[in-house]
Amino acid sequence: MLPEASSPRISNAAAGSWLLGLLLMPLLVGPTGRTTASDPESRRSADTPTRETWWAFQPLVRPAVPVITGPTANQVASPIDAFLLETLRPVGQGFARHAHPRTRLRRAASDLLGLPPTALTLPPAPPAGDETPDWWPRSIDALLASPHYGEAQGRDWLDLVRYAETDGFKADAIRPQAYRYRDYVIRAFNQDRAYSRFVQEQIAGDELFPEETEAIVATGFNRMWPDESNASNVLLARQDALNDLTANVGNVFLGLSMGCAQCHDHKFDPILQSDFYRLQAYFAGIVLANTVPVGTPGELRAYQDALTGWLSRTRQLRDELQAIEQAGRTRAFAIKRRKFPSVVLEAVDTPPERRSAFQHQLAFWTERQLPVDEKKLSAALSAADRKRRAVLKKQLAELTAQKPAPPVQFNAMATLEVASGPASTFVLGGGNYEVPLEEVAPGPPEVLQQTRVTPADVPTRRPGSSGRRAALARWLTADDHPLTARVMVNRIWQGHFGQGLIDNANDLGRQTAAPRHRRLLDWLAVEFVESGWSIKHMHRRIMTSRVYQQAGRHTLTSDAPPPYSYFPRRRLSAERIRDAMLVAADQLDTRLYGPPVRPNLPPGFGTRYTWKTSKSTADRSRRSIYIHAKRNLPYPLLRVFDQPDMHESCARRPQTTIAPQALVLLNSELVLDLSRGVVKRIQDATYSKNIPARVRHAWLTVLGREPQKDELAGGIQFLAEQSTRSEAKDEVTRANDALLDLCHVLINTNEFLYID
Repeated sequence: MLPEASSPRISNAAAGSWLLGLLLMPLLVGPTGRTTASDPESRRSADTPTRETWWAFQPLVRPAVPVITGPTANQVASPIDAFLLETLRPVGQGFARHAHPRTRLRRAASDLLGLPPTALTLPPAPPAGDETPDWWPRSIDALLASPHYGEAQGRDWLDLVRYAETDGFKADAIRPQAYRYRDYVIRAFNQDRAYSRFVQEQIAGDELFPEETEAIVATGFNRMWPDESNASNVLLARQDALNDLTANVGNVFLGLSMGCAQCHDHKFDPILQSDFYRLQAYFAGIVLANTVPVGTPGELRAYQDALTGWLSRTRQLRDELQAIEQAGRTRAFAIKRRKFPSVVLEAVDTPPERRSAFQHQLAFWTERQLPVDEKKLSAALSAADRKRRAVLKKQLAELTAQKPAPPVQFNAMATLEVASGPASTFVLGGGNYEVPLEEVAPGPPEVLQQTRVTPADVPTRRPGSSGRRAALARWLTADDHPLTARVMVNRIWQGHFGQGLIDNANDLGRQTAAPRHRRLLDWLAVEFVESGWSIKHMHRRIMTSRVYQQAGRHTLTSDAPPPYSYFPRRRLSAERIRDAMLVAADQLDTRLYGPPVRPNLPPGFGTRYTWKTSKSTADRSRRSIYIHAKRNLPYPLLRVFDQPDMHESCARRPQTTIAPQALVLLNSELVLDLSRGVVKRIQDATYSKNIPARVRHAWLTVLGREPQKDELAGGIQFLAEQSTRSEAKDEVTRANDALLDLCHVLINTNEFLYID
C-alpha cells in the first residue's frame, strides 16, 4: 500500500524543456544495462559438469596474472585490470576514460559509506586531470576510516541474514534485544574484523570466545529466523526454525541452496538430503537465551560448579514448591494446555536446570503461550497448598541470597548449549518432522568431505557445550575452504559494480551461470585469504583498479559495449536515498548504535500495528539502518524503493522501476519537508534577491556541484516563472516558494538518485 498522493508542489507548466532531463521521467524507464536470462534452463547445457568437476568445489589456487601488452597496457593499474583486459582485448575493447574526480568520489562515498561526499570531511575532488597520484588512494583510506563505513556495509549484511526486530507472522512480536546484533555487525565492519573471525563469532561465538560479550551478541545470527511466537504446533515450529537456520547458513556462508535438499536430494547440485540434516545437526544443541553469563572458561567453570552445588542444596525445597505449583498450573490453565502434546508439556514442566536441549527448545515456544497468572494460580490451589507455598517461597528467597552470581550477566538475543548435549537429528522423510528416518551426525556435505571436521577436532572453550558449532565455524573458515572466500569476495565485488562475478551470490551451484571471470574470482579469493580475510583490503584492491575508476556508458560510442568496458550506472538503495535527502537538508543525525527509532509514518499506515513514533526530532532523523525493522510493517519509503522482505535472505536487492517511486518522491510529505530543509540552508547563505547565488547554492547543496552555464540560466528562469505562480502576497515568500520547487525538482533528478 502506498501513501495517498497529496497535491503536487510542482505544476505541470513549470516543467520546461530544460527540466525534462532532470525530472524523474527517466526513472520510469530505468538505467540502461546488461540483462541476463532468468530461466535456469537457459543457463544449463547438456554437458553439465559432474560434482567432481564443478568449479565451485575445486581447491583455491591463485592464477597467474595475465601480461597485457599493446595499446591497452597503460590501462593496467591493478592485477584486476589485467584479468579483465584479457577478455576485453579480443573484442576490440578496453576501459573507458577516467571518470571525473567528483564522480568517482561520489561513487566511492556511496559504496563505502552510503552517504554523499558532502556529508564528510574528505580530500576535495580536484579538477579533471589535475589530481595528484596519491589523491585517490588517500580518499579511499579516508572513507574506509569513517565510522559510517560499518553502517553501509552492515546494511548489506543484514539483508543476507534477514535481520528484523520482530518475529513476523501474525503476532509479529518485538525482539527487544535484536538491535544489539545490528550494532555488533556495524562495529565488526568498522574494526575490519577478519571475515574468518566474523563468521566464527556468529556461528559459535559462545563456544569459541565465551569471555567476550561481542561474540555472544554475534550468535544472534542463529536466531534471525521468522518466528510464529504463538504457534500451536510447537514441534513443527521448532523444526521450521532449524530448517530455516540450516538453509540460511548454506546461503550466507557456503553460497549453496541447501534448503532445496530439505525434502529430497537436490535436483541440480550434488547436495544430498542427508547433507542438509548433517549440517542441521551442528545446531541441534542450541538453547535460545536472552540472558547470558560471560567470562573466561575458568570463571564459567567455577560458576557452574558453584551453581550446581547451590541447586543441589536447594533441590528438595524447589522440588516441593515445583510440585505444588505444577498441580495448580495444570488446573488453572487446563484449557490452554490442552492444545499441546504431552512431550511439550513435559518439557515445560521440567525445571530449567534439568531440561535437555530438546526440552529447552520446546519450552521456548510454549512458555510464552502459558504465562503464569499469579491470581489464577493461587485460586487453583487449596488453602493448605497456598499456605505451604508461601512458606516455601519465603525459605527459597532467603537461600537465593546465597545463589552464586555469574562473572558477568549480559542481556542479549543469543544461543548457548546445555551440558545434557544436543538433541538427536534425523533425516526426515519428505521433510516431515513426523517421519524420522536414519539418525545423522554433524558433518559437511559429502561433496566437500575432503575438509571434514568433527566436534572432537575443535574442543569448546565454554563448559557444557558440545563444540559442534565451533567445529562448523572452524571448517567454514579454513584457509583452504573452496567456498567461503569465493562467496564473500563475490559479494564485495557486487557491492561495487551492482552485479557479482557470479549472478546469484547465494547460489554457486548449477542453477547459476558459471563466473564471468573465473580466474579473477579465484585470484580475489586467494588475495582475500592471504590478506588475513580483510574486507577493507579487498575494497582498496577493487577501488584502486582502473576498471572501477572509469566513466560510465554514456561516454562511449559503441551501442553494445561489453561489461567492464564502462562503469555501470546504479540507482541508490532505498536507505541511501533517504539518507542523502537528510544530508541535503542538513538534518541527518549521525549518532551510531542504539535501540531502533521510528520516524513518522504516512497517513493510513500502521493502523493495524504498533508503531510508536519517536518523540525526538533527532531520533526521527537518524540513518535509515536504525529504523525499526518490523517484518509486517516495513518503513514505506524504503519498501517502495525495493527494501527486501525481511523473511528471506537477500543476496542482491531487486531494482524495480515503477510509477509509485516517482509519485512518492513528488508527493511525499517527508520529501517536501526535507526540501524545505534545503531551502532553509540556502536562505541562511543568500539573499532572496540574489537569484544566481540561490541557484548555485541549490545545485551545490543537493547535487554537490556548481551548475553549468545552461543549468544556471534554466534555474534562474525557473525561479522567475515559479514565483509568479505563488499565491503568496509578499515578494520574499513568493521567492522562497519558487526556491522550494527548485530544490524539490533537484531531489527528483536522476543525478541525485543514481550513481555513475
